[in-house]
Amino acid sequence: MEQENLIQKDSFIDYLKETPNFLSVFIFSVFFNIASLMLIDMGNSTGIRTTDLSLIFTFYTIGAVAGQLTSVLYNRKFSKIQVIIAGYILSIPLIVIAVFNPNRYLFYVIYLVSGYLLGVIWIQANELILESRIKNKDRLITILLTFYPIGALVSPLIASSIIKSGLSWRFSYYVIIFLIVVNIGLYILLLGRKKGSLASSKTEKVGLKEIFLNRTSNLIFLLVLIALILYCCSETVIATWAPTFFRLERGLDIQSAGFALTIFWIFIVIGRIVALILAGKVKSTKMMIVLSCIAMVAATVLVFVKKEYMIYVITAVAGLGYSALFPLLISTGSTLYKKGQGVLATFLFVGANIGLSSAPFLTKYLANISMMLSLGIAAIIMAIVFLVLIAVNALYFKRAAQEN
Repeated sequence: MEQENLIQKDSFIDYLKETPNFLSVFIFSVFFNIASLMLIDMGNSTGIRTTDLSLIFTFYTIGAVAGQLTSVLYNRKFSKIQVIIAGYILSIPLIVIAVFNPNRYLFYVIYLVSGYLLGVIWIQANELILESRIKNKDRLITILLTFYPIGALVSPLIASSIIKSGLSWRFSYYVIIFLIVVNIGLYILLLGRKKGSLASSKTEKVGLKEIFLNRTSNLIFLLVLIALILYCCSETVIATWAPTFFRLERGLDIQSAGFALTIFWIFIVIGRIVALILAGKVKSTKMMIVLSCIAMVAATVLVFVKKEYMIYVITAVAGLGYSALFPLLISTGSTLYKKGQGVLATFLFVGANIGLSSAPFLTKYLANISMMLSLGIAAIIMAIVFLVLIAVNALYFKRAAQEN
């Protein structure tokens, strides 16, 4: 009974103890996004062309996918806290090398390996979240994944502040090293000191046959995975292609297009905060259906609006629609089964990266056919997500009836 009470805890202190896991997602996001505003400065000081340097983002994503796929393998011999700390320690010299590196190919290797290490850490942090004593997993995972858009918002501010101060772009990477050192300390202090804790325990090998036992649950998981892939593709189209669309088709200058993107991320964060309040009070599948409908409608309207202020308004609405879908999909898929939550999370995050990495190729191809279609594809994809989530909700009712 005492152990059960521990598992059911849902206090502020318990959430606060998960801070190192939250910061792991934040660091992952900052590392990925911080170079976006510094590519020209990095190119000027290293002699590497900006277009060549921009490929670091692709290599980082490839590394992250590989890291997420293999992360659970390390837990057969090492505890989660050991894997996380080792990953962070190995990443520090890589960042130091990047700071003084003048070779583009070495940049690719550094970002590939760094993406791998931080991808491994991401899954380890997500497993700790899923296995924590906090009962409301929808709220907990929403908090965790809200730190990605927060990182996306903060990283340009870090980079621009450093460069405007007359300092080298290299100081931005020093900030990342500082964050990593702080987080290592937090992991040791908050999660690694207690013997027998989840962070300091190893994970037993669980076969896929032991996890995927229920056919209805299997179908739900498959549909959630499909919805996640499509959602990430649609959101990435808005986040990466919409500013270019606004500049080319709506005549916005670079500052205005950038402001629209900032609004999008701000309202994603706001939407996730709202989801935190509603988590546990409103069924997650119903929340996702409403949010996907909002995102679908907003993405459709965004293709046709021409006035600048309306672009900002609709972009804000789109941000609200896309906001909590990612954490709710991760939470729904990861908690379908009692066993193998780390394996489930791995499948889901890999699916998310597939959707993310496919968006640039999709927009590049469609832009040659129609600029309207290149942005409108986000709405078409979200319409499919909307229908898939309706099916997921129906299957939940079916599974509940089978259990009763």
